Amino acid sequence: MSRDVFISYSSVDKNAALAVCEALERAGLKTWIAPRDIAAGRLWGESIIEAIGESRVFLIIFSSHSDQSHQVIREVERAASRRLPILPVRIEEIAPSKAMEYYLSVPQWFDAFVPPLESHLGKVVENVLKLLGDPAAADAGRRSRAVVS
Repeated sequence: MSRDVFISYSSVDKNAALAVCEALERAGLKTWIAPRDIAAGRLWGESIIEAIGESRVFLIIFSSHSDQSHQVIREVERAASRRLPILPVRIEEIAPSKAMEYYLSVPQWFDAFVPPLESHLGKVVENVLKLLGDPAAADAGRRSRAVVS
């Protein structure tokens, strides 16, 4: 099954990840987020590798927690190796560790660390739609931003 967006995050940032996921899905995008999309009985790592391979954009909720998460670093590495567009959504004003910097130094970051997160969701959706390269989708993103903002 093809997905538009894989969402990577530290479990500590679950609320932010779910808010971004909900905004993307309201805009009509197909997202993949753990643990929601891991079927019972499936291996966690296998499910993640499969989902990254089926996604068109990799979105990371970047914080001090995700920066230090070995799991998130592995997910970012897999996305980079597949040459997926990576959208770092920074919810804290921090610089990446060297491990993350290696993968995240190239893409343009999206800063969403000035509260409330909800005020940034429409713009996150718009940026994802642009990465997907669908002009009609980008217009839908502008409409969803008006609803979310």
